Amino acid sequence: MVQPVQEIEEKRQYQRFPVSFMVAYTVRSPFQVRISIGDNDCFAIARDIGEGGMGLLTNFKIPVDSLLLLKFTIINDAILSTEDRARSFELDAQVRNCGMTEEASYRLGVSFMNIVPSERAYISDYIQIHASNRNFNA
Repeated sequence: MVQPVQEIEEKRQYQRFPVSFMVAYTVRSPFQVRISIGDNDCFAIARDIGEGGMGLLTNFKIPVDSLLLLKFTIINDAILSTEDRARSFELDAQVRNCGMTEEASYRLGVSFMNIVPSERAYISDYIQIHASNRNFNA
Protein backbone atom coordinates (compact mmCIF):
# COMPACT_ATOMS: atom_id res chain seq x y z
CA MET A 1 0.00 0.00 0.00
CA VAL A 2 1.33 3.43 -0.96
CA GLN A 3 1.37 5.95 1.89
CA PRO A 4 0.09 9.47 1.26
CA VAL A 5 2.91 11.95 0.72
CA GLN A 6 1.94 13.95 3.81
CA GLU A 7 2.47 10.95 6.12
CA ILE A 8 5.84 10.20 4.54
CA GLU A 9 7.04 13.80 4.93
CA GLU A 10 6.05 13.86 8.61
CA LYS A 11 8.39 10.93 9.30
CA ARG A 12 11.42 12.70 7.80
CA GLN A 13 14.08 14.06 10.08
CA TYR A 14 15.55 16.35 7.40
CA GLN A 15 14.02 18.76 4.88
CA ARG A 16 14.03 17.67 1.23
CA PHE A 17 14.97 19.96 -1.65
CA PRO A 18 13.85 19.42 -5.27
CA VAL A 19 16.65 18.37 -7.66
CA SER A 20 17.07 16.64 -10.99
CA PHE A 21 20.21 14.60 -11.69
CA MET A 22 21.16 11.04 -12.61
CA VAL A 23 21.85 8.41 -9.97
CA ALA A 24 23.40 5.03 -10.69
CA TYR A 25 22.36 2.30 -8.30
CA THR A 26 22.90 -1.39 -7.67
CA VAL A 27 20.51 -3.58 -5.71
CA ARG A 28 22.46 -5.30 -2.92
CA SER A 29 19.55 -7.21 -1.40
CA PRO A 30 17.18 -8.96 -1.46
CA PHE A 31 18.87 -11.52 -3.67
CA GLN A 32 15.70 -12.20 -5.70
CA VAL A 33 15.44 -8.55 -6.77
CA ARG A 34 19.16 -8.41 -7.53
CA ILE A 35 18.82 -11.46 -9.78
CA SER A 36 15.72 -10.12 -11.60
CA ILE A 37 17.26 -6.69 -12.24
CA GLY A 38 20.83 -7.91 -12.74
CA ASP A 39 24.18 -7.05 -11.19
CA ASN A 40 24.77 -4.10 -13.51
CA ASP A 41 24.16 -0.50 -12.49
CA CYS A 42 20.63 0.77 -13.04
CA PHE A 43 19.84 4.44 -13.46
CA ALA A 44 17.30 6.69 -11.80
CA ILE A 45 16.54 10.39 -11.67
CA ALA A 46 16.87 12.10 -8.31
CA ARG A 47 13.73 14.18 -7.65
CA ASP A 48 14.59 15.50 -4.19
CA ILE A 49 17.40 15.24 -1.67
CA GLY A 50 17.91 15.84 2.02
CA GLU A 51 20.64 15.14 4.53
CA GLY A 52 19.07 11.78 5.32
CA GLY A 53 17.91 10.49 1.95
CA MET A 54 16.47 11.16 -1.48
CA GLY A 55 13.54 10.52 -3.78
CA LEU A 56 14.23 8.64 -7.01
CA LEU A 57 12.31 7.87 -10.19
CA THR A 58 13.15 4.46 -11.67
CA ASN A 59 11.73 1.87 -14.06
CA PHE A 60 11.92 -0.93 -11.48
CA LYS A 61 9.62 -1.78 -8.61
CA ILE A 62 11.97 -2.29 -5.68
CA PRO A 63 10.47 -3.56 -2.42
CA VAL A 64 10.57 -1.63 0.85
CA ASP A 65 13.63 -2.54 2.98
CA SER A 66 15.75 -3.42 -0.08
CA LEU A 67 19.36 -2.28 0.18
CA LEU A 68 20.91 -0.23 -2.61
CA LEU A 69 24.31 1.21 -3.42
CA LEU A 70 23.82 4.73 -4.81
CA LYS A 71 26.40 6.59 -6.91
CA PHE A 72 25.86 10.24 -7.80
CA THR A 73 27.60 13.60 -8.10
CA ILE A 74 26.33 16.92 -6.80
CA ILE A 75 27.61 20.09 -8.45
CA ASN A 76 27.29 23.18 -6.30
CA ASP A 77 27.86 26.21 -8.55
CA ALA A 78 27.82 28.50 -5.50
CA ILE A 79 31.24 27.15 -4.44
CA LEU A 80 33.97 29.26 -6.05
CA SER A 81 36.76 26.67 -5.79
CA THR A 82 36.59 24.42 -8.88
CA GLU A 83 38.07 21.42 -7.04
CA ASP A 84 35.39 21.65 -4.29
CA ARG A 85 32.45 22.46 -6.60
CA ALA A 86 31.62 18.84 -7.49
CA ARG A 87 31.39 16.02 -4.96
CA SER A 88 30.85 12.37 -5.83
CA PHE A 89 28.96 10.16 -3.42
CA GLU A 90 28.80 6.39 -3.05
CA LEU A 91 26.26 5.61 -0.34
CA ASP A 92 24.38 2.60 0.94
CA ALA A 93 20.65 3.27 1.16
CA GLN A 94 17.50 1.50 2.30
CA VAL A 95 14.23 1.72 0.38
CA ARG A 96 11.60 3.24 2.71
CA ASN A 97 8.74 3.45 0.23
CA CYS A 98 7.96 2.58 -3.38
CA GLY A 99 4.95 3.72 -5.36
CA MET A 100 3.91 3.79 -8.99
CA THR A 101 3.73 7.18 -10.69
CA GLU A 102 1.28 8.35 -13.35
CA GLU A 103 4.08 7.92 -15.92
CA ALA A 104 4.26 4.14 -15.20
CA SER A 105 7.60 4.46 -13.42
CA TYR A 106 8.29 4.03 -9.71
CA ARG A 107 9.10 6.63 -7.09
CA LEU A 108 11.43 5.34 -4.41
CA GLY A 109 12.06 7.05 -1.11
CA VAL A 110 15.44 5.97 0.25
CA SER A 111 17.35 6.76 3.41
CA PHE A 112 21.14 6.97 3.52
CA MET A 113 22.75 4.41 5.79
CA ASN A 114 26.47 5.18 5.90
CA ILE A 115 26.69 8.91 5.29
CA VAL A 116 29.65 10.53 7.02
CA PRO A 117 29.48 14.03 8.58
CA SER A 118 31.39 15.72 5.73
CA GLU A 119 29.00 14.26 3.13
CA ARG A 120 25.97 15.26 5.19
CA ALA A 121 27.42 18.78 5.56
CA TYR A 122 27.97 19.11 1.79
CA ILE A 123 24.35 18.13 1.10
CA SER A 124 23.11 20.46 3.85
CA ASP A 125 25.14 23.39 2.46
CA TYR A 126 23.88 22.64 -1.06
CA ILE A 127 20.27 22.70 0.14
CA GLN A 128 20.68 25.86 2.23
CA ILE A 129 22.42 27.79 -0.57
CA HIS A 130 19.97 26.74 -3.29
CA ALA A 131 16.87 27.15 -1.09
CA SER A 132 17.93 30.69 -0.16
CA ASN A 133 18.66 31.49 -3.83
CA ARG A 134 15.22 30.16 -4.80
CA ASN A 135 13.56 32.33 -2.11
CA PHE A 136 15.62 35.34 -3.17
CA ASN A 137 14.65 34.93 -6.85
CA ALA A 138 10.96 34.32 -6.11
